[in-house]
Amino acid sequence: MYEIYLGNILFPVAPEKITYKTRSRNTVVEMINMEEISRLKTGGLTEYSFDVLLPGTRVPYAKYEASFKEPYEYIEQMEEMMKECSPVLFRMVRKGVPKGRKVSSVKKTVTVEGFSVTEAADEGFDVVLGIVLREYGAAQSIKREMQSSFESAEDVRESRKSAESYVVKEGDNLWKICRQMLNDGSKAYEVARLNGIGNPDLIYPGQVIRLE
Repeated sequence: MYEIYLGNILFPVAPEKITYKTRSRNTVVEMINMEEISRLKTGGLTEYSFDVLLPGTRVPYAKYEASFKEPYEYIEQMEEMMKECSPVLFRMVRKGVPKGRKVSSVKKTVTVEGFSVTEAADEGFDVVLGIVLREYGAAQSIKREMQSSFESAEDVRESRKSAESYVVKEGDNLWKICRQMLNDGSKAYEVARLNGIGNPDLIYPGQVIRLE
């Protein structure tokens, strides 16, 4: 058995399941020679989603901090959280766990990303509240992301700086080399003059071509 808290709200009935979702933030960087490399990053912020039952009448299996609360009171509290645009504490507290047994628990600062309200005629006055939360990322996380982006740009600039020459491979031609390495195939004649090549179409595998 467990209890679910969101800020100062204790939900009367624990959800049947809670879904955790964390997305990768890995990116692919295309180098000047058209090669792709992977840049690995730490995982994104965790998202939590679950449905909770808000009984419309007193039931023995519901739990309240003081006394019975109508479903609309929880809905109003959720609306206030959305309006405040502030992070809140999300807790999942396990109860009645055998001594010595480790179980998963949650204690995270989160933001309320959205919620839905479902009412059905055959459920009487009961309401199902669907909630989506996301782990709160402090400003320090933004600073690290900006630094990482700056480092990525530096890596690309460094790779361009190092591409001062090229070793010809089978099937290459100057136009293709200039398009891949200099992003401009029309520079083929300029590169040909730089390397003393009279005919831009006559290059051979293993030949070293100066690009600048």
